[in-house]
Amino acid sequence: MLNASAEAADRASRRWRAIWRTHFYAGAFSAPFLVLMAVTGLVILYTQPIRDLTQAGVRTVSDTGDWVSFDQQELAVEDAYPDASVVSMTMPSDGAASTTFGLDNGRDVFVDPYTAEVLGDEDPGGGIVGLSNRLHGFLNNDSLEVSLPSVSALWDDEPVMRTYVVGDVMLEILGGWGIVLAVSGLYLWWPRKAQVERERSGRRRFSIRLTKQGRAKWRDLHAVPGVVLCGLLLFVLVSGMPWSSYWGANFTSLANEISPNTWTDAPTSGLATRSDLDRLGNQINWNTGDIPIPTSYATPIDGTVAAPIALDAVFAIGEQEGMKPGYTIFFPSNSTDDAGNPLYGSFTLSNSWPRKTGEARDLFLDQFTGATLAEQDVYGYGVVSYATDVTVSVHMGTQFGIVTRILMTLLCVLTLWSVVTASVMYWKRRRPGTAGLPRRPREVRLANRLIVIVAVLAIVYPLWGVTAALILFLDKFVIRKVTRLRVAFGQH
Repeated sequence: MLNASAEAADRASRRWRAIWRTHFYAGAFSAPFLVLMAVTGLVILYTQPIRDLTQAGVRTVSDTGDWVSFDQQELAVEDAYPDASVVSMTMPSDGAASTTFGLDNGRDVFVDPYTAEVLGDEDPGGGIVGLSNRLHGFLNNDSLEVSLPSVSALWDDEPVMRTYVVGDVMLEILGGWGIVLAVSGLYLWWPRKAQVERERSGRRRFSIRLTKQGRAKWRDLHAVPGVVLCGLLLFVLVSGMPWSSYWGANFTSLANEISPNTWTDAPTSGLATRSDLDRLGNQINWNTGDIPIPTSYATPIDGTVAAPIALDAVFAIGEQEGMKPGYTIFFPSNSTDDAGNPLYGSFTLSNSWPRKTGEARDLFLDQFTGATLAEQDVYGYGVVSYATDVTVSVHMGTQFGIVTRILMTLLCVLTLWSVVTASVMYWKRRRPGTAGLPRRPREVRLANRLIVIVAVLAIVYPLWGVTAALILFLDKFVIRKVTRLRVAFGQH
Protein backbone atom coordinates (compact mmCIF):
# COMPACT_ATOMS: atom_id res chain seq x y z
CA MET A 1 0.00 0.00 0.00
CA LEU A 2 1.33 3.39 -0.98
CA ASN A 3 2.08 5.93 1.74
CA ALA A 4 0.46 9.38 1.59
CA SER A 5 3.46 10.96 -0.15
CA ALA A 6 3.56 8.26 -2.82
CA GLU A 7 -0.19 8.48 -3.38
CA ALA A 8 0.04 12.24 -3.83
CA ALA A 9 2.89 11.80 -6.31
CA ASP A 10 0.90 9.16 -8.19
CA ARG A 11 -2.15 11.44 -8.40
CA ALA A 12 0.03 14.30 -9.60
CA SER A 13 1.60 12.06 -12.25
CA ARG A 14 -1.80 10.89 -13.53
CA ARG A 15 -3.03 14.49 -13.59
CA TRP A 16 0.07 15.57 -15.49
CA ARG A 17 -0.44 12.79 -18.06
CA ALA A 18 -4.10 13.80 -18.43
CA ILE A 19 -3.10 17.40 -19.13
CA TRP A 20 -0.43 16.23 -21.53
CA ARG A 21 -3.07 14.16 -23.36
CA THR A 22 -5.30 17.24 -23.54
CA HIS A 23 -2.36 19.26 -24.85
CA PHE A 24 -1.71 16.62 -27.51
CA TYR A 25 -5.28 16.60 -28.80
CA ALA A 26 -5.64 20.38 -28.58
CA GLY A 27 -2.51 20.57 -30.72
CA ALA A 28 -3.87 18.02 -33.19
CA PHE A 29 -7.05 20.09 -33.56
CA SER A 30 -5.48 23.51 -33.73
CA ALA A 31 -2.08 22.92 -35.41
CA PRO A 32 -3.38 23.33 -39.00
CA PHE A 33 -5.27 26.44 -37.86
CA LEU A 34 -2.18 27.87 -36.16
CA VAL A 35 0.00 27.25 -39.22
CA LEU A 36 -2.58 28.96 -41.41
CA MET A 37 -2.86 31.92 -39.03
CA ALA A 38 0.94 32.24 -38.74
CA VAL A 39 1.59 32.19 -42.49
CA THR A 40 -1.28 34.51 -43.41
CA GLY A 41 -0.50 36.68 -40.39
CA LEU A 42 3.04 37.25 -41.66
CA VAL A 43 1.65 38.31 -45.03
CA ILE A 44 -0.82 40.70 -43.39
CA LEU A 45 1.88 42.14 -41.11
CA TYR A 46 3.98 43.02 -44.15
CA THR A 47 1.12 43.99 -46.46
CA GLN A 48 2.69 47.27 -47.58
CA PRO A 49 6.14 45.97 -48.60
CA ILE A 50 4.59 42.90 -50.25
CA ARG A 51 2.20 45.04 -52.28
CA ASP A 52 4.97 47.49 -53.17
CA LEU A 53 7.09 44.56 -54.36
CA THR A 54 4.42 42.64 -56.28
CA GLN A 55 2.55 45.69 -57.62
CA ALA A 56 5.37 48.17 -58.04
CA GLY A 57 4.04 49.24 -61.42
CA VAL A 58 0.88 50.75 -59.96
CA ARG A 59 1.61 51.39 -56.29
CA THR A 60 4.99 53.09 -56.39
CA VAL A 61 6.09 56.13 -58.40
CA SER A 62 9.19 58.29 -58.83
CA ASP A 63 9.28 61.50 -56.84
CA THR A 64 9.63 64.17 -59.53
CA GLY A 65 8.62 67.28 -57.64
CA ASP A 66 5.17 68.62 -56.82
CA TRP A 67 1.86 66.75 -57.09
CA VAL A 68 -0.58 67.88 -59.75
CA SER A 69 -4.13 68.83 -58.83
CA PHE A 70 -6.14 66.02 -57.21
CA ASP A 71 -9.14 67.22 -59.19
CA GLN A 72 -7.12 66.65 -62.37
CA GLN A 73 -6.20 63.16 -61.14
CA GLU A 74 -9.85 62.37 -60.40
CA LEU A 75 -10.96 63.54 -63.85
CA ALA A 76 -8.29 61.29 -65.40
CA VAL A 77 -9.87 58.34 -63.60
CA GLU A 78 -13.35 59.35 -64.83
CA ASP A 79 -12.04 59.49 -68.40
CA ALA A 80 -10.35 56.09 -68.09
CA TYR A 81 -13.38 54.41 -66.41
CA PRO A 82 -16.49 56.10 -67.83
CA ASP A 83 -18.83 53.33 -66.70
CA ALA A 84 -17.90 53.65 -63.02
CA SER A 85 -18.12 56.41 -60.43
CA VAL A 86 -15.33 57.45 -58.09
CA VAL A 87 -16.42 57.21 -54.46
CA SER A 88 -13.17 57.75 -52.53
CA MET A 89 -9.59 58.94 -52.77
CA THR A 90 -6.73 57.70 -50.60
CA MET A 91 -3.86 60.14 -50.35
CA PRO A 92 -0.29 59.04 -51.12
CA SER A 93 1.31 57.97 -47.85
CA ASP A 94 4.66 59.37 -48.96
CA GLY A 95 6.44 60.83 -51.98
CA ALA A 96 6.92 57.42 -53.61
CA ALA A 97 3.28 56.25 -53.40
CA SER A 98 0.51 56.61 -55.97
CA THR A 99 -2.91 58.12 -55.31
CA THR A 100 -5.65 55.49 -54.94
CA PHE A 101 -9.19 56.12 -56.14
CA GLY A 102 -11.99 53.77 -55.13
CA LEU A 103 -14.72 53.01 -57.67
CA ASP A 104 -18.33 52.08 -56.97
CA ASN A 105 -17.69 48.68 -58.60
CA GLY A 106 -15.27 47.79 -55.81
CA ARG A 107 -12.03 48.21 -57.73
CA ASP A 108 -9.13 50.52 -56.87
CA VAL A 109 -7.48 52.73 -59.48
CA PHE A 110 -3.92 54.01 -59.09
CA VAL A 111 -2.76 57.38 -60.42
CA ASP A 112 0.71 58.92 -60.56
CA PRO A 113 0.26 62.07 -58.43
CA TYR A 114 3.05 63.85 -60.33
CA THR A 115 1.62 63.38 -63.83
CA ALA A 116 -2.05 62.33 -63.34
CA GLU A 117 -1.30 59.23 -65.43
CA VAL A 118 -3.66 56.33 -64.67
CA LEU A 119 -1.34 53.42 -63.82
CA GLY A 120 -3.89 50.63 -63.60
CA ASP A 121 -6.52 49.09 -61.34
CA GLU A 122 -7.01 46.04 -59.15
CA ASP A 123 -9.47 44.18 -56.97
CA PRO A 124 -8.44 45.16 -53.39
CA GLY A 125 -9.32 41.64 -52.27
CA GLY A 126 -7.10 40.01 -54.88
CA GLY A 127 -3.49 38.86 -54.83
CA ILE A 128 -1.64 37.13 -52.02
CA VAL A 129 -2.58 39.83 -49.50
CA GLY A 130 -6.29 39.62 -50.32
CA LEU A 131 -6.22 35.82 -50.16
CA SER A 132 -4.38 35.93 -46.83
CA ASN A 133 -6.97 38.28 -45.37
CA ARG A 134 -9.81 36.01 -46.50
CA LEU A 135 -8.15 32.88 -45.16
CA HIS A 136 -7.26 34.64 -41.92
CA GLY A 137 -10.83 35.88 -41.50
CA PHE A 138 -13.22 33.20 -42.76
CA LEU A 139 -11.27 30.46 -44.54
CA ASN A 140 -11.87 32.13 -47.91
CA ASN A 141 -15.49 30.97 -47.94
CA ASP A 142 -18.26 33.29 -46.81
CA SER A 143 -21.02 31.58 -48.81
CA LEU A 144 -21.72 28.80 -46.30
CA GLU A 145 -23.76 30.05 -43.35
CA VAL A 146 -25.30 28.53 -40.26
CA SER A 147 -28.00 29.72 -37.88
CA LEU A 148 -26.99 29.73 -34.20
CA PRO A 149 -28.53 31.09 -30.99
CA SER A 150 -26.94 34.38 -29.96
CA VAL A 151 -25.91 35.00 -26.37
CA SER A 152 -26.52 38.72 -26.80
CA ALA A 153 -30.24 37.97 -27.18
CA LEU A 154 -30.22 37.99 -23.35
CA TRP A 155 -29.80 41.78 -23.33
CA ASP A 156 -30.68 43.12 -26.78
CA ASP A 157 -33.90 43.13 -28.79
CA GLU A 158 -32.63 41.16 -31.77
CA PRO A 159 -33.79 37.62 -32.70
CA VAL A 160 -32.29 34.72 -30.76
CA MET A 161 -31.30 32.77 -33.88
CA ARG A 162 -28.83 34.62 -36.12
CA THR A 163 -26.84 33.74 -39.23
CA TYR A 164 -23.06 33.32 -39.14
CA VAL A 165 -20.41 32.36 -41.71
CA VAL A 166 -19.37 28.72 -41.22
CA GLY A 167 -15.68 29.39 -41.93
CA ASP A 168 -15.63 32.15 -39.32
CA VAL A 169 -17.31 29.88 -36.76
CA MET A 170 -14.74 27.15 -37.42
CA LEU A 171 -11.86 29.59 -36.92
CA GLU A 172 -13.41 30.74 -33.64
CA ILE A 173 -13.70 27.16 -32.36
CA LEU A 174 -10.15 26.32 -33.39
CA GLY A 175 -9.00 29.54 -31.73
CA GLY A 176 -10.56 28.26 -28.51
CA TRP A 177 -8.58 25.04 -28.80
CA GLY A 178 -5.49 27.12 -29.44
CA ILE A 179 -6.09 28.82 -26.09
CA VAL A 180 -6.37 25.38 -24.44
CA LEU A 181 -3.12 24.38 -26.17
CA ALA A 182 -1.28 27.43 -24.78
CA VAL A 183 -2.63 27.08 -21.23
CA SER A 184 -1.97 23.33 -21.05
CA GLY A 185 1.50 23.80 -22.52
CA LEU A 186 2.37 26.32 -19.84
CA TYR A 187 1.04 23.91 -17.18
CA LEU A 188 3.22 21.07 -18.52
CA TRP A 189 6.32 23.27 -18.59
CA TRP A 190 5.79 24.65 -15.11
CA PRO A 191 8.35 22.88 -12.91
CA ARG A 192 7.16 20.17 -10.58
CA LYS A 193 8.95 19.22 -7.40
CA ALA A 194 11.32 16.79 -9.13
CA GLN A 195 12.21 19.43 -11.69
CA VAL A 196 12.95 21.95 -8.96
CA GLU A 197 15.36 19.46 -7.42
CA ARG A 198 17.10 18.99 -10.77
CA GLU A 199 17.46 22.76 -11.14
CA ARG A 200 19.12 22.93 -7.76
CA SER A 201 21.59 20.32 -8.92
CA GLY A 202 22.47 22.25 -12.05
CA ARG A 203 19.66 21.52 -14.54
CA ARG A 204 18.37 24.91 -15.70
CA ARG A 205 14.73 25.46 -16.61
CA PHE A 206 15.50 27.41 -19.78
CA SER A 207 18.41 25.31 -21.00
CA ILE A 208 18.26 23.29 -24.23
CA ARG A 209 20.08 19.96 -24.15
CA LEU A 210 21.47 20.02 -27.68
CA THR A 211 23.93 17.22 -26.94
CA LYS A 212 21.12 14.84 -26.01
CA GLN A 213 19.74 12.39 -28.53
CA GLY A 214 16.14 11.57 -29.34
CA ARG A 215 13.09 13.16 -27.78
CA ALA A 216 14.89 14.92 -24.91
CA LYS A 217 16.57 17.41 -27.22
CA TRP A 218 13.40 17.97 -29.23
CA ARG A 219 11.37 18.39 -26.07
CA ASP A 220 13.65 21.24 -25.01
CA LEU A 221 13.55 22.73 -28.52
CA HIS A 222 9.75 22.63 -28.29
CA ALA A 223 9.24 23.63 -24.65
CA VAL A 224 11.70 26.48 -24.13
CA PRO A 225 10.63 28.60 -27.14
CA GLY A 226 7.08 27.44 -26.37
CA VAL A 227 7.14 29.27 -23.03
CA VAL A 228 7.71 32.54 -24.88
CA LEU A 229 5.09 31.52 -27.42
CA CYS A 230 2.42 30.75 -24.80
CA GLY A 231 2.07 34.34 -23.62
CA LEU A 232 2.12 35.79 -27.14
CA LEU A 233 -0.25 33.11 -28.43
CA LEU A 234 -2.77 33.67 -25.65
CA PHE A 235 -2.72 37.39 -26.32
CA VAL A 236 -3.11 37.12 -30.09
CA LEU A 237 -5.87 34.50 -29.90
CA VAL A 238 -7.86 36.49 -27.35
CA SER A 239 -7.32 39.79 -29.19
CA GLY A 240 -8.31 38.18 -32.47
CA MET A 241 -11.69 37.02 -31.16
CA PRO A 242 -13.39 40.45 -31.60
CA TRP A 243 -13.10 39.90 -35.37
CA SER A 244 -15.11 36.68 -35.26
CA SER A 245 -18.72 37.01 -36.34
CA TYR A 246 -20.16 35.01 -33.41
CA TRP A 247 -18.06 35.84 -30.35
CA GLY A 248 -17.11 39.27 -31.67
CA ALA A 249 -20.71 40.34 -32.27
CA ASN A 250 -21.79 39.17 -28.83
CA PHE A 251 -18.81 40.78 -27.14
CA THR A 252 -19.32 44.08 -28.96
CA SER A 253 -22.97 44.12 -27.91
CA LEU A 254 -22.03 43.43 -24.28
CA ALA A 255 -19.24 46.03 -24.35
CA ASN A 256 -21.70 48.63 -25.56
CA GLU A 257 -24.03 47.71 -22.69
CA ILE A 258 -21.24 48.07 -20.12
CA SER A 259 -19.64 51.24 -21.51
CA PRO A 260 -21.67 52.61 -24.45
CA ASN A 261 -19.93 53.95 -27.52
CA THR A 262 -20.87 57.39 -28.81
CA TRP A 263 -21.12 57.20 -32.58
CA THR A 264 -21.40 60.20 -34.88
CA ASP A 265 -23.42 59.76 -38.07
CA ALA A 266 -22.29 61.63 -41.16
CA PRO A 267 -24.28 64.91 -41.14
CA THR A 268 -25.70 66.65 -44.19
CA SER A 269 -24.30 69.82 -45.70
CA GLY A 270 -26.22 73.09 -45.53
CA LEU A 271 -26.92 75.21 -48.61
CA ALA A 272 -24.58 78.12 -49.30
CA THR A 273 -25.29 81.53 -50.80
CA ARG A 274 -23.43 83.31 -53.56
CA SER A 275 -21.63 85.61 -51.15
CA ASP A 276 -20.25 82.82 -48.95
CA LEU A 277 -16.58 81.97 -48.67
CA ASP A 278 -15.30 78.50 -47.95
CA ARG A 279 -13.22 77.87 -44.81
CA LEU A 280 -10.02 78.55 -46.75
CA GLY A 281 -11.25 82.06 -47.67
CA ASN A 282 -12.07 81.31 -51.30
CA GLN A 283 -15.26 82.41 -53.05
CA ILE A 284 -17.69 79.49 -53.32
CA ASN A 285 -18.15 78.46 -56.93
CA TRP A 286 -21.69 78.31 -58.22
CA ASN A 287 -22.89 75.18 -59.94
CA THR A 288 -23.34 76.52 -63.46
CA GLY A 289 -21.41 73.82 -65.27
CA ASP A 290 -18.41 76.09 -65.78
CA ILE A 291 -16.20 74.00 -63.50
CA PRO A 292 -15.59 70.23 -63.67
CA ILE A 293 -17.40 68.41 -60.86
CA PRO A 294 -16.84 64.68 -60.24
CA THR A 295 -19.95 62.81 -61.33
CA SER A 296 -19.77 60.82 -58.09
CA TYR A 297 -21.06 63.73 -56.06
CA ALA A 298 -22.36 66.19 -58.66
CA THR A 299 -25.34 68.26 -57.56
CA PRO A 300 -28.12 69.38 -59.92
CA ILE A 301 -26.77 71.86 -62.49
CA ASP A 302 -29.62 74.33 -62.30
CA GLY A 303 -27.85 77.44 -61.08
CA THR A 304 -29.46 77.24 -57.64
CA VAL A 305 -26.94 75.11 -55.77
CA ALA A 306 -23.32 75.87 -54.94
CA ALA A 307 -20.63 73.62 -56.35
CA PRO A 308 -18.82 71.28 -53.97
CA ILE A 309 -15.37 72.45 -52.96
CA ALA A 310 -12.46 71.08 -54.98
CA LEU A 311 -10.57 67.96 -53.91
CA ASP A 312 -7.48 70.14 -53.58
CA ALA A 313 -9.35 72.19 -51.00
CA VAL A 314 -10.42 69.04 -49.15
CA PHE A 315 -6.78 67.92 -49.16
CA ALA A 316 -5.66 71.31 -47.80
CA ILE A 317 -8.24 71.06 -45.01
CA GLY A 318 -7.07 67.53 -44.20
CA GLU A 319 -3.52 68.79 -43.86
CA GLN A 320 -4.77 71.69 -41.76
CA GLU A 321 -6.66 69.27 -39.50
CA GLY A 322 -3.61 67.03 -39.02
CA MET A 323 -4.98 63.90 -40.66
CA LYS A 324 -2.56 60.97 -40.81
CA PRO A 325 -0.60 60.61 -44.10
CA GLY A 326 -2.39 58.13 -46.32
CA TYR A 327 -5.86 59.04 -45.05
CA THR A 328 -8.93 58.44 -47.20
CA ILE A 329 -11.47 60.98 -48.46
CA PHE A 330 -14.95 59.52 -49.00
CA PHE A 331 -16.99 61.59 -51.41
CA PRO A 332 -20.38 63.00 -50.35
CA SER A 333 -23.48 61.04 -51.28
CA ASN A 334 -26.56 63.09 -52.09
CA SER A 335 -30.10 61.81 -51.60
CA THR A 336 -33.64 62.95 -50.78
CA ASP A 337 -35.72 62.76 -47.65
CA ASP A 338 -39.18 61.18 -47.35
CA ALA A 339 -40.78 64.39 -48.62
CA GLY A 340 -38.56 64.47 -51.71
CA ASN A 341 -36.37 67.32 -50.51
CA PRO A 342 -32.66 67.11 -51.47
CA LEU A 343 -30.13 66.07 -48.83
CA TYR A 344 -26.55 67.01 -49.61
CA GLY A 345 -23.98 64.72 -48.03
CA SER A 346 -20.62 65.58 -46.55
CA PHE A 347 -17.01 64.68 -47.25
CA THR A 348 -15.66 62.12 -44.76
CA LEU A 349 -11.94 62.13 -44.03
CA SER A 350 -10.83 58.95 -42.31
CA ASN A 351 -7.47 57.80 -41.01
CA SER A 352 -6.91 54.41 -42.63
CA TRP A 353 -5.18 51.21 -41.52
CA PRO A 354 -2.52 50.64 -40.49
CA ARG A 355 -2.92 52.98 -37.55
CA LYS A 356 -2.57 53.17 -33.78
CA THR A 357 -5.69 53.27 -31.64
CA GLY A 358 -5.18 56.93 -30.78
CA GLU A 359 -5.04 57.79 -34.49
CA ALA A 360 -8.59 56.59 -35.21
CA ARG A 361 -10.45 59.62 -36.55
CA ASP A 362 -13.31 60.49 -38.92
CA LEU A 363 -13.82 64.12 -39.92
CA PHE A 364 -17.04 65.29 -41.64
CA LEU A 365 -16.82 68.38 -43.87
CA ASP A 366 -19.55 70.45 -45.45
CA GLN A 367 -19.26 69.73 -49.18
CA PHE A 368 -19.89 73.39 -50.10
CA THR A 369 -17.87 75.32 -47.51
CA GLY A 370 -15.46 72.75 -46.07
CA ALA A 371 -16.64 73.62 -42.56
CA THR A 372 -16.23 70.85 -39.99
CA LEU A 373 -19.72 69.51 -39.31
CA ALA A 374 -18.75 66.77 -36.85
CA GLU A 375 -15.88 64.55 -35.78
CA GLN A 376 -15.56 61.01 -34.52
CA ASP A 377 -12.36 59.90 -32.82
CA VAL A 378 -11.29 57.08 -30.57
CA TYR A 379 -12.62 58.88 -27.51
CA GLY A 380 -16.13 58.14 -28.74
CA TYR A 381 -15.38 54.52 -27.80
CA GLY A 382 -16.55 53.21 -24.46
CA VAL A 383 -13.86 52.02 -22.05
CA VAL A 384 -14.23 48.37 -23.07
CA SER A 385 -14.22 49.13 -26.79
CA TYR A 386 -11.20 51.42 -26.40
CA ALA A 387 -9.25 48.70 -24.57
CA THR A 388 -10.29 46.17 -27.21
CA ASP A 389 -9.12 48.45 -30.02
CA VAL A 390 -5.72 48.77 -28.35
CA THR A 391 -5.33 44.96 -28.25
CA VAL A 392 -6.45 44.77 -31.88
CA SER A 393 -3.86 47.39 -32.87
CA VAL A 394 -1.16 45.41 -31.08
CA HIS A 395 -2.42 42.27 -32.83
CA MET A 396 -2.03 44.09 -36.15
CA GLY A 397 1.52 45.14 -35.21
CA THR A 398 0.77 48.87 -35.36
CA GLN A 399 0.21 50.12 -31.80
CA PHE A 400 3.81 50.54 -30.64
CA GLY A 401 5.52 50.74 -34.00
CA ILE A 402 8.48 48.48 -34.68
CA VAL A 403 8.26 46.86 -31.21
CA THR A 404 4.85 45.31 -31.85
CA ARG A 405 5.83 44.43 -35.42
CA ILE A 406 8.81 42.46 -34.05
CA LEU A 407 6.68 40.76 -31.37
CA MET A 408 4.02 39.66 -33.85
CA THR A 409 6.67 38.45 -36.30
CA LEU A 410 8.30 36.47 -33.48
CA LEU A 411 4.89 34.99 -32.63
CA CYS A 412 4.36 33.76 -36.20
CA VAL A 413 7.85 32.28 -36.46
CA LEU A 414 7.66 30.57 -33.05
CA THR A 415 4.23 29.16 -33.92
CA LEU A 416 5.62 27.49 -37.04
CA TRP A 417 8.65 26.27 -35.09
CA SER A 418 6.43 24.86 -32.35
CA VAL A 419 4.36 22.85 -34.84
CA VAL A 420 7.51 21.49 -36.49
CA THR A 421 9.11 20.40 -33.21
CA ALA A 422 5.83 18.91 -31.95
CA SER A 423 5.55 16.86 -35.14
CA VAL A 424 9.11 15.56 -34.72
CA MET A 425 8.44 14.65 -31.08
CA TYR A 426 5.27 12.79 -32.03
CA TRP A 427 7.07 10.83 -34.74
CA LYS A 428 9.90 9.88 -32.42
CA ARG A 429 7.61 8.66 -29.60
CA ARG A 430 5.19 6.84 -31.89
CA ARG A 431 5.46 3.09 -31.47
CA PRO A 432 5.92 1.28 -34.82
CA GLY A 433 2.63 -0.01 -36.15
CA THR A 434 0.52 2.29 -33.98
CA ALA A 435 -1.06 5.71 -34.34
CA GLY A 436 1.04 6.93 -31.42
CA LEU A 437 -1.91 8.44 -29.57
CA PRO A 438 -1.32 9.07 -25.84
CA ARG A 439 -2.89 6.65 -23.39
CA ARG A 440 -5.62 7.80 -21.07
CA PRO A 441 -4.61 7.50 -17.40
CA ARG A 442 -7.18 5.80 -15.18
CA GLU A 443 -9.14 7.51 -12.42
CA VAL A 444 -7.89 11.02 -13.03
CA ARG A 445 -9.12 13.71 -10.67
CA LEU A 446 -8.35 17.22 -11.85
CA ALA A 447 -7.52 19.92 -9.36
CA ASN A 448 -10.32 22.36 -8.57
CA ARG A 449 -8.41 25.24 -10.14
CA LEU A 450 -8.21 23.36 -13.43
CA ILE A 451 -11.94 22.66 -13.36
CA VAL A 452 -12.59 26.35 -12.73
CA ILE A 453 -10.36 27.32 -15.68
CA VAL A 454 -12.23 24.94 -17.99
CA ALA A 455 -15.62 26.20 -16.78
CA VAL A 456 -14.65 29.85 -17.24
CA LEU A 457 -13.27 29.14 -20.72
CA ALA A 458 -16.50 27.38 -21.71
CA ILE A 459 -18.60 30.33 -20.46
CA VAL A 460 -16.45 32.98 -22.13
CA TYR A 461 -16.17 31.03 -25.40
CA PRO A 462 -19.44 29.08 -25.67
CA LEU A 463 -18.73 27.61 -29.11
CA TRP A 464 -15.56 26.05 -27.75
CA GLY A 465 -17.52 24.86 -24.70
CA VAL A 466 -20.02 23.09 -26.96
CA THR A 467 -17.28 21.27 -28.87
CA ALA A 468 -15.50 20.31 -25.63
CA ALA A 469 -18.77 18.89 -24.23
CA LEU A 470 -19.32 16.99 -27.48
CA ILE A 471 -15.83 15.48 -27.30
CA LEU A 472 -16.38 14.40 -23.67
CA PHE A 473 -19.69 12.82 -24.70
CA LEU A 474 -18.05 10.89 -27.55
CA ASP A 475 -15.20 9.84 -25.27
CA LYS A 476 -17.54 8.42 -22.64
CA PHE A 477 -20.37 6.95 -24.70
CA VAL A 478 -18.74 6.03 -28.01
CA ILE A 479 -14.97 5.58 -27.80
CA ARG A 480 -15.07 3.66 -24.51
CA LYS A 481 -17.80 1.36 -25.87
CA VAL A 482 -16.10 0.40 -29.14
CA THR A 483 -13.08 -1.85 -28.71
CA ARG A 484 -11.14 -0.66 -31.74
CA LEU A 485 -11.68 2.99 -30.87
CA ARG A 486 -10.80 2.35 -27.23
CA VAL A 487 -7.51 0.73 -28.23
CA ALA A 488 -6.75 3.44 -30.82
CA PHE A 489 -7.29 6.23 -28.30
CA GLY A 490 -5.21 4.55 -25.61
CA GLN A 491 -8.04 3.61 -23.24
CA HIS A 492 -7.31 -0.11 -22.85
